[in-house]
Amino acid sequence: MSKRLIFVAVPLLSAALLLVALTWVTPFAAAEDQTPVPAVVPQPEPRQNNTADWVISDMSFESNYPDGFTFRIKAESSGGAIENARLVWYRPSLRETDVLRVYAEDVTYDAASGVYSATWQPDSLQMVPPWVLVKYHWEFRDAVGNEYETEPALAEYTDDTRAWTRSESEEAIVFASDLPDEINAMVLDAMAQQADQYLTVWGAPLPYKPRIVLFGNYSAWLEWRTADNNVSETSVVVGQTFDEWGTIAQVVFSVDNEDLTELAYSTVVHEIEHLYQNEFLSARRRMDTPGWFFEGDATFFELQQSYDYLGRVRGYAAEGILPPLLTVNPADGPDIGGANPRWGYDIGYSFFVWMETLNDDLSVHNQVMTLLAQDVPFFDALEAATGMDRATIESEWRVWLGASAAVPQLIPTWTPAFPVIGTPSVGS
Repeated sequence: MSKRLIFVAVPLLSAALLLVALTWVTPFAAAEDQTPVPAVVPQPEPRQNNTADWVISDMSFESNYPDGFTFRIKAESSGGAIENARLVWYRPSLRETDVLRVYAEDVTYDAASGVYSATWQPDSLQMVPPWVLVKYHWEFRDAVGNEYETEPALAEYTDDTRAWTRSESEEAIVFASDLPDEINAMVLDAMAQQADQYLTVWGAPLPYKPRIVLFGNYSAWLEWRTADNNVSETSVVVGQTFDEWGTIAQVVFSVDNEDLTELAYSTVVHEIEHLYQNEFLSARRRMDTPGWFFEGDATFFELQQSYDYLGRVRGYAAEGILPPLLTVNPADGPDIGGANPRWGYDIGYSFFVWMETLNDDLSVHNQVMTLLAQDVPFFDALEAATGMDRATIESEWRVWLGASAAVPQLIPTWTPAFPVIGTPSVGS
């Protein structure tokens, strides 16, 4: 049966990747994200911008993990043959001020079955971990120019090739493969412990329930890593945060209790904070705020430490090798890459511990993030939140650590050598 509805159509576009305004789609409610998605998505209520009758049926999504996914649909117009068809997919939820990145796939038509299909396959430029949610819709144009767009539908990129355990709480959804069953409970426990701190720092929860995908087998991890040329288990890349999909993915090289504890109570809660950063801060603020700040903030959320982060930084201060922090060029501050990435992580962490001492709570931390979320420049946000100018902030932090108040003009050429304890995971 056809329906005749009036709507303002979105013009059909030929680009495979484009930015569109939020008005293209309605943000998906966080609660809906938690419902397991069936293999065949129920037909949504259609819309059209003209008086043609459209018949839409058999809309479905098929996971071909690890080789991508396929969308299918049947469509007919009373106005004439369909001459243009496009499948568009994108992230499942958006903030009102965000911009939606859209992926469009080529469509094929099988005249015998009347089915339109579109397939996405991972490549060296784009990869998607399993168990993410994707949102999508179809667009059509017939021979006389009538246009039609389906309502957005939600689908889950399932991995049906191996056994997974799935656990869910108010804070997160955990998927684990080739790992002891207790890892799910450990991760959800860590998330519950830090729930209030996330809320205190950001003033609001994530608008979706984050998905945490955990691998205990490195070969399984590599199956979907088409854009990752690193195939060595000694690589420092042991995880990735996909803020676009509200998902973090991690691999563990051994499954002893110490590694599982570090994964749950350090790595996961660290990476979840990166999701908050990417959710609430604009791209401009993320670009002009130094890396040590973001990694120090995420490290501050870790519940367990494999060594004394603050003690190590106080050691730098005692040795006189504490670098300048609030540099005009963020690249001149503590490094978060290179041979010793923990250099910037630990120093950044010490700054957040120092901010907590100002009022004996997280109020300054919260104020800094609130201002950054309002698009206030980094240094302005720090000065407004602390009530100090930039030079005083740095001097007070240095003295608190046990260093001289004088800020060195150049980063020390000597890089502290220390054994890597644990492997930092890569953020978004």
